[in-house]
Amino acid sequence: MIMLYKTLKKLKERNGLTEDLKNKIDIFFATGRITEEQYNDLMDIGNEEIR
Repeated sequence: MIMLYKTLKKLKERNGLTEDLKNKIDIFFATGRITEEQYNDLMDIGNEEIR
């Protein structure tokens, strides 16, 4: 699972968080291939700055 997470992270860094990548991340999370923590990191959930 760590290899998949690293690959998704590299895709995000290279191309940004595209709709296609969001869909793939959703599917991998729904099928248990990535953890909730990894999902939140990839989808930028909880990374917003508090003002």
